[in-house]
Amino acid sequence: MVEIARTNFNNGRFETSLEYAEQAIAADPTLLRAHIAKAHALKMLGRAEESLAECDRVIAIDPNYPLAHSTRGSALQSLNRKVEAQAAYDRALAIDPDNALVHYNFACFWAMEGDAARCRVHLRRAIEIDPRQNTMASVDKDFESVRDEPWFQELVAFRK
Repeated sequence: MVEIARTNFNNGRFETSLEYAEQAIAADPTLLRAHIAKAHALKMLGRAEESLAECDRVIAIDPNYPLAHSTRGSALQSLNRKVEAQAAYDRALAIDPDNALVHYNFACFWAMEGDAARCRVHLRRAIEIDPRQNTMASVDKDFESVRDEPWFQELVAFRK
């Protein structure tokens, strides 16, 4: 169910993603990945407060779950709570400095904040860890501020 939720999320079907995430949670309330999938879908549906609450539930269960902090950062940024958002991303990286999704999400944060240099550092690291991140970045609207930069084009170029 979680994988179906993620696939729908990646294809922009956020309502469907939310439905599958909720089904996964109903089947196993301890499945933290399902809660994070739900939080992601909620955030993309413009329900950042609910996304934040979902992340806080996960953190209460496992304070060292990096994606809970990273997703929390994204929800906080949506709520214009940027200092708290940056702290959430910093916490996620402190827990798992080699997590591609955390670096990717932090790159999105910096792109939206207009800090191309920090965006570049985190996007480069995300792609080093997981080269598939370049595919997501190539179409992610969060990178509009840097999309035309030569370094961005180089990072998201498809490699053989």
